[in-house]
Amino acid sequence: MSETVATNKGGLLLGLVIGGAVGAVASLLLAPKAGSELREDLSNTYRTLNDKTSKLASTVGQKTQEIVSSVCETTQDIAAAASGTAKDIFSTVSEKSQEIGKQASDVIDKVKESKDMVAESLQSATSTNNNRH
Repeated sequence: MSETVATNKGGLLLGLVIGGAVGAVASLLLAPKAGSELREDLSNTYRTLNDKTSKLASTVGQKTQEIVSSVCETTQDIAAAASGTAKDIFSTVSEKSQEIGKQASDVIDKVKESKDMVAESLQSATSTNNNRH
């Protein structure tokens, strides 16, 4: 939507400049004046319009530069924030991964201990049963 508004403003500004120039030329050509006066008026009008157009172009250039600078700064800020967030996420995932790995290792050790205890109990029970017979 902002692109449309900017385009409309640019079109309006261009229309005003062109309309002003056409109106000024038309008023000079339709006015009852001598040729030298008419040429001088046309020359003065041309210089005035040229000065206004130059000032307008300068202003547009400055505003464009300000917008570009602002967009650049905002983009850099967003990129820095995204980078920081990604690093935080990576760090958190890495920490949780290590915690889960340690927990899994502890569970495996406990399972092995339980297996050894069950094997010893079975062996003990088997040898006790063999001694009774």
